[in-house]
Amino acid sequence: MIGIPILVFVLTLVAVLAGYYLIGPARAEKAEVKKRLSLLELRTLHTSEIPEYLKTELMSDVPSLNRILSHINLAVRIDKRLKQADLEINVGTFVLLSAVLLVAGPVAGMFLHWPFLVSSVVGLLLSCIPNIVVNFKRRLRVKTFLSHFPDALEMFARSLRAGHSFTGAIQLVAQEMPSPIGPEFQKVFDEQNLGIPLRQALIGLTERIDSLDVKFFVTAILIQRETGGNLAEIIDKISHVIRERFRIQGQLKIFTAQARLTGGILAFLPIAVGLLIGMLNPQYIRPLWVEGTGRILICIAAVMQITGMLVIRKIIRIKI
Repeated sequence: MIGIPILVFVLTLVAVLAGYYLIGPARAEKAEVKKRLSLLELRTLHTSEIPEYLKTELMSDVPSLNRILSHINLAVRIDKRLKQADLEINVGTFVLLSAVLLVAGPVAGMFLHWPFLVSSVVGLLLSCIPNIVVNFKRRLRVKTFLSHFPDALEMFARSLRAGHSFTGAIQLVAQEMPSPIGPEFQKVFDEQNLGIPLRQALIGLTERIDSLDVKFFVTAILIQRETGGNLAEIIDKISHVIRERFRIQGQLKIFTAQARLTGGILAFLPIAVGLLIGMLNPQYIRPLWVEGTGRILICIAAVMQITGMLVIRKIIRIKI
């Protein structure tokens, strides 16, 4: 029995050392990046001034791992979500962190003498933490972007009416609007100046900001450049539609407030009652934990609770 914790400790140490190697910088890859940038005649630019989209897209600092991840569709989707969350980590680091947290649960369970099933569930929950953080930062960034997006569109339209060119209007929005709108429009401006087609630069904006409003904006510009028309008027109408959507969404939150409150109460009331009974009369609720039938009932109740929460969430979430 003593040898098992020692073996687990050795395996954990090896995993940590391997993680340090994977996260650490790869000098060969950095040299390759500099070589490619020199071929693009960007020697006069400082490394911090080189735009992000001209750097080699690496999913890991380790060449072998980068080649493996670049051929996996799931890794490509993870890379896209990391960019949408504006996180300065690559896919290799994200996967490594998730794997280490997945192993941490069983390791902690062996030292604390937890059942294997419990330690495995703890490991799975810990491995979901990086994904939860990425999703939270991604939603927060998109929400911040959309809150200032109508103002940016109005500034864009006024700039066009004032006689500025299309690229000049984009640059004005990039300089005057706060993050994340300013940096995103700056990327579009820099990409176009460096020779990337406008269509590709605008589509890149929709990939970095996963929002229907941004797709409306990009689609309107691309159609206008092919068919013609008053672009400033089109942008004003899009801004008006976005503001109306915000207004209707606010009204829907008011109308569904009672349903959301009811759903929260129904979701947490059984848990609160169970904890209260457990504190007042532990022997009364003890069979649920020690008897096999009681554990089955707890699992069934948990599944039914989660199903009910998902159904209520589906009802009160109305898309506009």
